[in-house]
Amino acid sequence: MNMKRLLLLCFFTLAIAGTKAQDLQSLLAKINAYHDSRPIEKLYLHIDKYSYTAGETIWFKAYTTVGIDNLLSNISNIAYVELLSPKEEVVSSIRIPILTGLGMGDITLADTLVEGTYRIRAFTNWMRNDSAIYFFNENIQVSNGRLDNVLSRSYLDSGNYTIQLQDIQGTPLAEEVVRYEIISPGGRNLRKGRVKTTDQGQLEIPFKNDYAEAKLSIHFMNRAKAPVEKIFKLPKATVLENSMQFFPEGGNLLANAINRVAVKALKPDGLGIKSHTTILTTTGDTAATIETNILGMGSAPLFIQNTEPMVAYTTFDDGTTIKSELPAPLSSGYNIQMNNGNSDKLFAQVNVSTDKQDGSQIYFVAQYMGSVYYASKQPASKSELIFSVPKTDLPNGVLTISILNSQLEPLIERPVFVYNEKKTLPLITNVDTPTSTKRKKITVSLETGDPTDTIRTSVLSASVVNTSKLKDNPKMAPNILSSLLLSTDIKGYIENPGYYFYGEIKTSDIDNLLLTQGWRKIDITAPLEIVEPAFFPEKSISIKGQARKLGRKAPAPKANMVLVPTHNFMEFIDTVANEEGYFEFDNLFFPDSIKFLITAKDEKGRNNIDIIVPAETSPVIGPNKNAPGEQNNVNATFIDELLHSKKYFSGLEAQGLMEKSIAIEEVIVTAQRPRHKASERSANLNGPGNADQVISAEDLEMCTTLEMCLNGRLMGVMFRNGIPHTTRGGGEMQVILDGMYVESDMLSMINPMDVQSVEVLRNVNYTAIYGSYGGNGLIIITSKTGADAMRSSYIPKGIATVQPKGFHIQKSIYKPVYEPGSETVLKQDLRTTIHWEPNIITNEEGKATFDFYTSDEGGEYLITIEGLDFNGRLGRKTLTVDVK
Repeated sequence: MNMKRLLLLCFFTLAIAGTKAQDLQSLLAKINAYHDSRPIEKLYLHIDKYSYTAGETIWFKAYTTVGIDNLLSNISNIAYVELLSPKEEVVSSIRIPILTGLGMGDITLADTLVEGTYRIRAFTNWMRNDSAIYFFNENIQVSNGRLDNVLSRSYLDSGNYTIQLQDIQGTPLAEEVVRYEIISPGGRNLRKGRVKTTDQGQLEIPFKNDYAEAKLSIHFMNRAKAPVEKIFKLPKATVLENSMQFFPEGGNLLANAINRVAVKALKPDGLGIKSHTTILTTTGDTAATIETNILGMGSAPLFIQNTEPMVAYTTFDDGTTIKSELPAPLSSGYNIQMNNGNSDKLFAQVNVSTDKQDGSQIYFVAQYMGSVYYASKQPASKSELIFSVPKTDLPNGVLTISILNSQLEPLIERPVFVYNEKKTLPLITNVDTPTSTKRKKITVSLETGDPTDTIRTSVLSASVVNTSKLKDNPKMAPNILSSLLLSTDIKGYIENPGYYFYGEIKTSDIDNLLLTQGWRKIDITAPLEIVEPAFFPEKSISIKGQARKLGRKAPAPKANMVLVPTHNFMEFIDTVANEEGYFEFDNLFFPDSIKFLITAKDEKGRNNIDIIVPAETSPVIGPNKNAPGEQNNVNATFIDELLHSKKYFSGLEAQGLMEKSIAIEEVIVTAQRPRHKASERSANLNGPGNADQVISAEDLEMCTTLEMCLNGRLMGVMFRNGIPHTTRGGGEMQVILDGMYVESDMLSMINPMDVQSVEVLRNVNYTAIYGSYGGNGLIIITSKTGADAMRSSYIPKGIATVQPKGFHIQKSIYKPVYEPGSETVLKQDLRTTIHWEPNIITNEEGKATFDFYTSDEGGEYLITIEGLDFNGRLGRKTLTVDVK
């Protein structure tokens, strides 16, 4: 069950029979017990920037925290970071270790990536209990000048979706055959076809309203005859208009009372637009006027006399207008107005209709997802009830104000944002020079905490980018404050989250954001219950499974299990399965791409056991909450960054620091595959077929056993009791089955009809790459797949191979040093990410320094430093250096 929903319901649900009689204290005790059993873990990634080109690397630092206090989490020791493509597919997934809430990593963007808006998603296993609510989920823009090199312009015109294609020099892709496919948000194929571009590189695809928000995929060949795919998000409808939404504070408008109404003005693409709205009474008088900010949000108070609907007239910044009707006011009930303008106290006014003024208790509760910070009550004996809470008692972030009746049933919910400067991390930063020139050293010093702090140690990360080379303003991008204090607790898309924390904290704009996106109608249908979570915290990598009796579902109790890494047979570990046959190897720590062999024997030492290891599961890829930020035509939009990256990569290639990207023309192969060729899937480290001898599947067709097939047929190999030995010294040869290092006597267990090829490596030019494993030669066996032939029913007994996801091996960013005698230099330094410093730890005095060298290009260098201390205080500072 959705954990967030349960936590929200904890104030609004009657826990079974008899709950109505409980007092507030017993309810709070139950709430706190639930909160303690299900702590909220959040994750934030500090990444170096938010727009990239294929071939670049995303650098990130992970911060995992607990609850609204943002204490570094010790719940999880493993986090997952994924890159999701515009087609909602995982194109990269890594597992990183988390130590005391902190982790680091990187993702290299492959040359073959489709241009478009990608998502970075990060989470822990424990966070999966919340159905992705607290996952880190942000958009990045990725252009491709490595293999793509095609610019597009797309738009809806007269019932057709029109696309213009040209190369990066501006020459149209004329008379080019384009295959297209339209896929619905649910994955259903809506239309497919083939068209040819005009002499101006233009193509038109008929558009219907059924295609709203679907994905259009096109395939064609570029100038270099390399295959190119592009993805376009189709608009919502053929008629594109601005829209206006109205949100009464607390959820309802109440007649004969002061109300506050928030508005949100949206363009057809879901982004905000400035607007001016006039709200009129039923008699035509002006009740309120609302000016929205650049993100399309605003609010105003107004007095409502009766229950007749009011109308509003809106003029948008683009000159268009719209008439709207507000929600109908209620004659009976409650509403609320919050006053967050006082620096010391948070005030709330609850308006009560005449028929509800019966003297019963009204409860005011300030809480965060089940953790209660303040509670008070008043009798409903007048039309206006005033509540207040000292802000010193409240943490920074989004809290929920819940108004309950005397039966502790929900009446109103209102999120509020609290920000106390005294509860942020004091962070002083300086650079040794505010201006500099090319290839010069810059030193950054920083100091965290106050002299009165018991512990001043903080953990931070820093990025340095040349903003003159970036299209988007990085100061508007998500940051540690917008993520951990705001985004994780708000549903839906937040446009330019950095806007709210740029310069002075924009509390008024944040309040309008909460009024339009943070409010949720209260659901009282689900009971409050503490149940065992579906996903448990991961402290280490583990391999789990079940041992079953051969060919049956019955467990093999007390089976002796052994886990062997194929790269080193001496590092095996063992365990014993329980009475139900379940086993677990835990406390594992290994890099990615390591394969393991699991063997099992029953209590009598027999291997008549099936080993079942369930595949690892990933969270479902749901709709992108940041969908309005998705962009089409990214290559064209970020053309300056694309061209700059091509020049930069060319210099790296010339210096041998980057491999060249090679576009291979598609060809049609009609020749038959030659006989006696090794399988293309061969694990031969020298390459398939690079061996002293190769035996193909055709040579094994008439054999009963594999040993019979190979005995006397392999040159330089002799068999003793079914085990292959080299004729040079008589040593036992190493057998490798599908990349797994297995025992030599296993040959007798392999059905020759399952084998695609056998390779024999005897000479040192082939065996040297295997080190000590190749001392006596090797036999490489590659089994068939469904593409080769139907697999036989043969399954090895008591043995299984697994390749779980290991930890990502972190890279280090290239850091040139321009000093006399230095060998770490770039001949052509055109970096956009100038520096990445992920592991800054201040000393006991709260001090730390780092340095970097400027590149060959001038501009404004933006230094962003962010992190937190061990009390959960968040800090962020930006500095600029003007490089001439």
